[in-house]
Amino acid sequence: MTNNNIYIKTFAVVWPYIIITSLLAFIVFQFTPYEATNVVVSYFLGSTVSVMLMSQNYKSLMKQAATDYAKLQSKTMKNYVFRFLFYGLILTIAHFNETLMLMPVFVGFTSFKVALMLTALIFRKDDEDAQS
Repeated sequence: MTNNNIYIKTFAVVWPYIIITSLLAFIVFQFTPYEATNVVVSYFLGSTVSVMLMSQNYKSLMKQAATDYAKLQSKTMKNYVFRFLFYGLILTIAHFNETLMLMPVFVGFTSFKVALMLTALIFRKDDEDAQS
């Protein structure tokens, strides 16, 4: 399995991960002073932004690699800066919004990376079988 395949497989794993995590957070935060709905909405916002930006990043880099491989490093840096500026914008909006919570949004930003690690663990056996 190539890195492209694991990246694509992550998009299929990330949504069930987000839904399960959201449901668990809703249940857990019912027993705390925090508003469970606000926690889940904030987490879901961060997760959705993470998936959206990673999808944009993947499509942009694949297109750049196919057209002009020499400029791939420059494109990667531009995407990286754009992604973190956008994360900053979303965190700023969450900070000033009365219903959104900053920490669940931030944790949501990590959802794609966590799903990527889970995908790597799930499909690790495929890699080992392919090499033998």
